[in-house]
Amino acid sequence: IKEPLVQTEEFTILGLQVQTSNQKGDAEVQIPQIYSRFYKDDLPKKLESIRKYDPLYAVYFQYESDETGKYYFMLGYAVDKNVQSFGELKKLTIPSQKGRYFAIQPGAPEEVVPKFWKEIWEHPEIPKIRTFQFDWEEYSEAGIRVFLSSK
Repeated sequence: IKEPLVQTEEFTILGLQVQTSNQKGDAEVQIPQIYSRFYKDDLPKKLESIRKYDPLYAVYFQYESDETGKYYFMLGYAVDKNVQSFGELKKLTIPSQKGRYFAIQPGAPEEVVPKFWKEIWEHPEIPKIRTFQFDWEEYSEAGIRVFLSSK
């Protein structure tokens, strides 16, 4: 694995959240629904005054076990840790942790992101080093990158 192990800083996300799993009919349906609601409810605009101008984060956390168990998914923006959650929006503080960043090849996110995760699950080494703490995708003008908590 060529990606270096890094230590992240603590940060807080405000966004929409769902508990899901990778079982057939769960995440493949529920996660796109979160993205649809996020944009249909115009959350990028509504959160403009409180968000930090970081990427859009898609966070995976509170894993029951590994990629085969239930977990939570949250889509949102980094905010000051003192911001209050409101409406359907939940707040999540992601502690400092060790892991690795992976760049995703350019392309339509709905195609390249699932392809990336499939490659991770099938990789001979990466599943052995994952710690299933907090993992996330970052969507920015620079592209998409994924952070995997790992040892």
